[in-house]
Amino acid sequence: MKKQSQDLTNEQLHIEDAAAVQEEYSLEDIMNEFGGWSKRSEPKTPPLDTAQTLPEQKPEQSAPAEEADAPDTKIVRFPAQAKRFPEEKEEKPPKNPADFTGQTIRFTPIREEQTQQAEKPKIWTYQAEPDPEPAPPSDPKEAKKAARRAQRAQKEAQKRRRQLERHQKQQAKRAERRREQPEREFSDCRAAYAYYAQGTFQRLRLFVSILLALVSIGLCYAASYPIGSYDFTANAESFSRMLLIIMVVQAFVAWDVALRGVRAACRLRYDHAGMLLVLTIACAVDAVIAIRDGRIAFCPAVTLQWCAALLGEYSMQLAKLRTLKAACSMNEPKAAVREEKAWHGEDCIFRSDAKPEEFVRELEIPDAGSRMMRIYAPVLTAVTLGLSVLSMLQAEDSFLWAWTALMIASFPAGMFLSFSRPFAAQARRLSRAGAAIGGWFGARMLGGECGIAIEDADLFPPQNVTLNGMKIYSDRSVSQIIGFANAVVQTAGSGLAPLFEEIMHNQNGRHYGVDTFRRYEGGGLGAEIRGDVILMGSLGFMKLMRVHMPEGARVKQAVYLSVNGELAAVFALSYAPATNVKACLQALARCTGLTPILATRDFMITPQFLKHRYKLSPDRIEFPTVEERARLSSPAAVQEPRQGALLARTGFSCFSMAVAGARAARSAAIAAIAVTYAASVMGLLVLFFLTFIGSTLAVSAWNLLLYTVLWLIPELLITSMTAKR
Repeated sequence: MKKQSQDLTNEQLHIEDAAAVQEEYSLEDIMNEFGGWSKRSEPKTPPLDTAQTLPEQKPEQSAPAEEADAPDTKIVRFPAQAKRFPEEKEEKPPKNPADFTGQTIRFTPIREEQTQQAEKPKIWTYQAEPDPEPAPPSDPKEAKKAARRAQRAQKEAQKRRRQLERHQKQQAKRAERRREQPEREFSDCRAAYAYYAQGTFQRLRLFVSILLALVSIGLCYAASYPIGSYDFTANAESFSRMLLIIMVVQAFVAWDVALRGVRAACRLRYDHAGMLLVLTIACAVDAVIAIRDGRIAFCPAVTLQWCAALLGEYSMQLAKLRTLKAACSMNEPKAAVREEKAWHGEDCIFRSDAKPEEFVRELEIPDAGSRMMRIYAPVLTAVTLGLSVLSMLQAEDSFLWAWTALMIASFPAGMFLSFSRPFAAQARRLSRAGAAIGGWFGARMLGGECGIAIEDADLFPPQNVTLNGMKIYSDRSVSQIIGFANAVVQTAGSGLAPLFEEIMHNQNGRHYGVDTFRRYEGGGLGAEIRGDVILMGSLGFMKLMRVHMPEGARVKQAVYLSVNGELAAVFALSYAPATNVKACLQALARCTGLTPILATRDFMITPQFLKHRYKLSPDRIEFPTVEERARLSSPAAVQEPRQGALLARTGFSCFSMAVAGARAARSAAIAAIAVTYAASVMGLLVLFFLTFIGSTLAVSAWNLLLYTVLWLIPELLITSMTAKR
């Protein structure tokens, strides 16, 4: 094989490794060769005279940040050829660091006695001499002028300080106003669950509301068109009375929606609930006039809008009830959080410690549609009033008739369903999986353009990584070799740590402490343990480090261990793909704007390896440097998290379902809001044109009802699609 350059990239390395795998033996040959573990039968190679130590970094490379869990940790991207040093016996004390010269650095454990006797380094801080105080002026007039200037300067400084304090207070007040306030306050999840668990007969009221809407639609059709041989069109006065009564009863059935509109209006938050209440009053007054004039009132469309409002209210409370029930059942929950600018200036989703009290507050924050209606509803009401005046002046029709028609056609009834139904669908699904999203706030936190950190155990759980066999190529004891391997993977925090811990237990391995630890960009790890230089990694990494490979040592999916530049052991591993992990990866890959980021510490896991195991395109996955992967997988990566969902388990399935469900609910809500606004604006323009020209035949009760139904159907379809995602 041609000699590889020192700046070989990860992908080149693994491509080389894959080419080498083609010459490997089958699993049967491997097991016949290994037979569990055995020592090499050929004679021992005489020790080399040159010393080996861990390769140093290039001078031009910047030193990567050290990890908190591994002291004296260094990361070397592209190491040069390792130097060799004579083997030392285990009981021989470490050499004095002063004996080493050149680039060789020996890190020895610091003894407790040395730590106590060592003197602390002195830190000298340069302090400039103070400026000499100016001499007082000899002239009394100049002294008075100087005193007045000093007073003015002091007053100006106090004025600027007061202005700064006033500005800071204003900024704090503005930030408090901009902060999303919850509709209700609860102490904990159980208090919130007890509140929503109270029986208000919502399901029964929803059934009655749907029945009233259907009766109103039937009466409106019978009053507008003949049914066979029966013609009731001449009884418009009687039908208008019945339609008015049904609308008033419908408003009382949905009393919680009406009460919410009244409370919002009292807090100067005129939204779609308050607008529906105003529309009902205007339609009732117009219905009285319609009874007098002998025409059909517009009440059926308003009745249907009340039904949609009650359906949205029922869906929202049901979603909160299921979410809180799932949250209360979690003993030690975790949270799916979003960290701003965590990776290359982009936000990233992690798992962190949960805050259930914050979750309850987030759950009560209104959704985007409700907050947008606080602006849209007053503007729409004012616009319809102005257009009604223009229509009255042009067509000389009734102002109340024109205003009621414009309000019905432009009323965004789908806003009641835009987020409540997707939230209810995802709450039902996630509660079975042991997850709960924090309403619209949680959906917004886990949505949008961002990345998601995927760790070792997410891709290959510990039970899916097994040992097929191992072979020892060193005269050292088996317990020592296994102890070296376990110490390296434990210090690295790799996903192989549980496997090697089990091997330690089965083979009575020794426990060692790591003096120096390094991560290599080429797919391996390095350490110094009691003067021995340990290298651990893939086959390509061993070739890069110029470790001699004996005949028959090339094994597929194997971890290689070298001691002082000589191959010491080969561990044949098996990575079994998990079915649920594959489904979760595919679900995350379908999420638009979500980028999977491999925050793995297992040097065997690469994008090419995942393509082979999970059929996942490497172009869809981000594979950072070894330094970035170590940082993203550490708890220090989460500094100021914003909680989006609660997780009953730390598994990848629960985590991915919560993220995918939150993003699906957010996408469905945004699409429903867009359709609602499109219907509102289009209805406003069309009805203004018809009322402006005085087309009373086109502006009929049946046409307004039909327009409302036609725009509610897409809302129901869009909000129902999220249950299938």
